[in-house]
Amino acid sequence: MIKTTTMITNYRQHFHCVVMICAVLSGKMLCAAELEKDAITVGTQKQLFVDNRFIASSRGVTLTMNEPRRDGQVLIKCDQPWEQGASIGVYSSVMKDNGKVRLWYDLIRPTGPGPYDHERRVAYAESKNGIEFVKPIQNLHEVDGSKANNIVLPGVIGGCSVWIDENAPLEHRYKTQAKVYPSGQLHMHSSPDGLNWKFFQRLEPGPGGWDTQSIVFWDYGISRYVLFTRRWVRHEPRQTSYRTVRRLESTDFKHWENETVVFQADEIDLASQETQNGQPPVDYYGADVFEYEGVKIMLAEAYWHWQSREPLKGLGPSGFDVRLAASRDGKQFQRIGKRKAFMAMGPSGRFDSRYVWALPHPIQMDDELWIYYVGSNRDHDGNIDPAANGQHLSGIGRAILRLDGFVSADADYKGGQITTPPISFEGNRLELNVDASGGGSVLVEVLDRSGSPLPGFTKQDATAVNKNSVRAQVNWGSRNDVSSLSGKPIRLRFHLKNCKLYAFQFRR
Repeated sequence: MIKTTTMITNYRQHFHCVVMICAVLSGKMLCAAELEKDAITVGTQKQLFVDNRFIASSRGVTLTMNEPRRDGQVLIKCDQPWEQGASIGVYSSVMKDNGKVRLWYDLIRPTGPGPYDHERRVAYAESKNGIEFVKPIQNLHEVDGSKANNIVLPGVIGGCSVWIDENAPLEHRYKTQAKVYPSGQLHMHSSPDGLNWKFFQRLEPGPGGWDTQSIVFWDYGISRYVLFTRRWVRHEPRQTSYRTVRRLESTDFKHWENETVVFQADEIDLASQETQNGQPPVDYYGADVFEYEGVKIMLAEAYWHWQSREPLKGLGPSGFDVRLAASRDGKQFQRIGKRKAFMAMGPSGRFDSRYVWALPHPIQMDDELWIYYVGSNRDHDGNIDPAANGQHLSGIGRAILRLDGFVSADADYKGGQITTPPISFEGNRLELNVDASGGGSVLVEVLDRSGSPLPGFTKQDATAVNKNSVRAQVNWGSRNDVSSLSGKPIRLRFHLKNCKLYAFQFRR
């Protein structure tokens, strides 16, 4: 009896063990399926290190904002007869189109002492190399009794924000939106060529104001148009209002909905400087938002006004610098650079010492991104930089950034490591945008989804990448073909030493 009971007990234990093993195995299979399903699909899209999306774990690595370099050269200034007495306003835009760099600039000529006592027109310039611009005569609109000028759009307050609508018929392919004079409404104009503009649509983004450079583009992720513009927000503890950046969506330009404030001065900003009468020391006057390699990049215009400076009017410095932020969905933007300026105000006396306003949008020139910007040495309250001896300077310059160079994953000589979450790719080779020259190096390991190195792709197999290149090929000895892993969930582990890693990309 004891033997029989023992046998039954053993059988039951064995049965439960089998059931548990099956359950565990079944759970593992389910987990694997879930992991495979949850692997980030990167395809052949370039992936940037602007945030932690591709960092499951790391040590000894810092995400670093990289500021573009500027030489202070003025590429566009008021140098034509019809531009005498005028200055270049911040609401200007640029694009690379049909082999040329095309630039539409906001031309402002005062007519009286008031802040809105001026004539405002959009003028046009173009360049083959992006540096030497010409202003072709358009003979479209009269200035001082003559049409011999480069004016393409008169009668606006908000300048321009030119973009190409790929969904539109050819006659409406180019679009721009701006506040118009004297109604103060937000109007969109369209054009077949970027030169001959006609009224297209009045935009009704709702209450909150839009007195800034408004950005519109088609968001392929949601198959809708998105609008980034201004909204005034009330800060009750300070009993004051300040400017924020808001986002809206539309399918027809008429009905704008799903409004969200996507960037604003937070409590850290508001506490950054002591001000008079609760005035916020900074708010965000506007923002250039654009798609770049699957990421929404924001160049936000921070407007600083906190310092008492009598007898001058207003609070200083009353000027703009550019802040960098990024988002994966266009709604939640993450500050980059630990609140440092991406593009700071220029040195005293230079044309950009009080204003730095990034034009929409950066353009690629070979292996660089050129960010054109409007600079001025006159602040928002009309005070000219004393170092300029009373001479008002304004114009359009450029800042140069390495391709994909907004942010890099940096490691020093002690070394560091990044391991990605599970990803799924297409292609047969892997390239890096990396500066690992001199004593720098990157070794790339390929792991399975659980983190185990794959034979042939281990750290020991890897050949060190030791170069400064935007397209450095990764090798494992004589091997660089990764097509056998295409479509499977894997992880990448980057072993970094004394280098900057900007991006990775699988290529066909």
